[in-house]
Amino acid sequence: MLKNKSIGTEQFKIASYQMDEKGNATLSSLAGLFQEIAGNHASANGFGFEQMIKNGHIWVLTRLKIELNKFPVWGEKVNLSTWVVNREKFFSRRDFQIHNTNNELLVSASSGWMLLDLKSKRPKLVDEIEMDIPMHPEKLAIQGTVSKIDLLSSVDVKQDYVVRYSDLDIAKHVNNNMYIRMLLDNYSYDWRNSKIPKTFEINYLAEAKHADELVIGNSKPTGENKLVIQEIKRKSDNKIICRARIEWS
Repeated sequence: MLKNKSIGTEQFKIASYQMDEKGNATLSSLAGLFQEIAGNHASANGFGFEQMIKNGHIWVLTRLKIELNKFPVWGEKVNLSTWVVNREKFFSRRDFQIHNTNNELLVSASSGWMLLDLKSKRPKLVDEIEMDIPMHPEKLAIQGTVSKIDLLSSVDVKQDYVVRYSDLDIAKHVNNNMYIRMLLDNYSYDWRNSKIPKTFEINYLAEAKHADELVIGNSKPTGENKLVIQEIKRKSDNKIICRARIEWS
């Protein structure tokens, strides 16, 4: 339940289906919690999914960055907060924080949302809709902006993937969180078992639909933080669906 409208806070308990074999909440499940509270907070303030659809608009997630201090674990109760940082032209920035019940900061995240006209799928100026809510430009969960991710110049690991029914959401395209799962599955078992992501960034660039044939590519890890650039591309037209940047420890 949201405690107030300006900064929305809800408590969640990490469920068994949200964890990996280490008992940590998965990145895709954390992104799912961000998506859930973002929708709840927007709806409580009059610009959620159903309200926007009625007015011929829709919010589209374009960028997400997550910084991880510590993963929430199975059975842990966490307090998730969200707020709108600003709105500028076609975009609005929304940030998130996850604290445990001792008020220790576990996860920080920042997201960018584009306002689209539902029929034309063209961007709309955010100022054209009513958002009767205080903005918090002074309160940044992550410093700076969520940046554009560099091109994947060379591919070290590549895997084919065909979009399935279970990947889709109510908009009939691949859900944002499913791309995160696909990207993280493009590593070996030994890599995933021995390393932990410290930062995760993703740019959503296009949509994929049922039966689309995709190629998931990884760069070779570089630097002390084992930085990897990834992309998902559609085979039929070479369209880049998303790019990601992950630092591992």
